[in-house]
Amino acid sequence: MKKAIFLSIKPQYCKLIESQKKVNEFRTFIPKEEVEYFWIYESAPTSALKYIAKVSKPISYPNKIAVIGDGDDRFNMGLTKYKYAYTIESLYKLATPLSLNFLRKEFNFYPPQGYSYLRTYSDLVEYVDEKIPLKKVF
Repeated sequence: MKKAIFLSIKPQYCKLIESQKKVNEFRTFIPKEEVEYFWIYESAPTSALKYIAKVSKPISYPNKIAVIGDGDDRFNMGLTKYKYAYTIESLYKLATPLSLNFLRKEFNFYPPQGYSYLRTYSDLVEYVDEKIPLKKVF
């Protein structure tokens, strides 16, 4: 199974990530297992699984990150509750986003409050791998 987690991100931040105006995803946690990908569920009002992002190993505050995008300077100054920055190295968009209704009905999927490992929804991962083309955004 891939080294990845599902996580939820608000639509306004997904838009910034897709446009590369936000290059780091900030979190309050480091999963116990190593992570190389985020499977991104875009929260309400979109409510759909939309992206897969290849991410770097997390950088822990007070270590600094390059100030390139939205939130980087606040992270470096310690002005957020987030203590870990994951640089988004590449982003893929599902050709067909999977709605929450579909995800619940077919895979008993519930959007993660923090994160969940891919193995929690292995049937969903298999479905995406076999049936949903990915479009590279960057």
